[in-house]
Amino acid sequence: MIDRMRNWWAGLSRREHWLVGIAAALALAVLVWALARPAYAALVDLGTNHAAAIEREGRVAAKVHLLSQRPAKAVAAATDAVAIDQFLAQSAGEIGLTLDRNEARGTAQATIAIATAKAPVLNDWLAALETQGFVVDQLTVTPAADGTVGMTAELRKGGQ
Repeated sequence: MIDRMRNWWAGLSRREHWLVGIAAALALAVLVWALARPAYAALVDLGTNHAAAIEREGRVAAKVHLLSQRPAKAVAAATDAVAIDQFLAQSAGEIGLTLDRNEARGTAQATIAIATAKAPVLNDWLAALETQGFVVDQLTVTPAADGTVGMTAELRKGGQ
């Protein structure tokens, strides 16, 4: 087989040597491009996924740290002095959220609903409530077509 290739190569003119060499170089370049491009894209995707996972891990660690802390006595006393539905309505109103449903279930539990809100504002408000000693027992968030979200939740005061 190698002898046949050598004979074939020897039978080519100088101009044909150049043309075959250029064609082989182009074929090799296309082959390398066809293999390297998907491999590079996969590495970039892995890097992006890794960075997102590191960020999520940091958020979860911060959330665990916040949840492990007990609420300050002053905040706990302030929430105990006011009815839960009034406290939730006031707290939501301070940041521009409107509670469409706010039903107290005893002195320590409430069911709330918000029809439209921006997701980051809603998440920050719920996180603030958790730092004040509230526990979210049930949460349903539904996206809307305009980029906002709707939410229903059952909250209770921590330790109760």
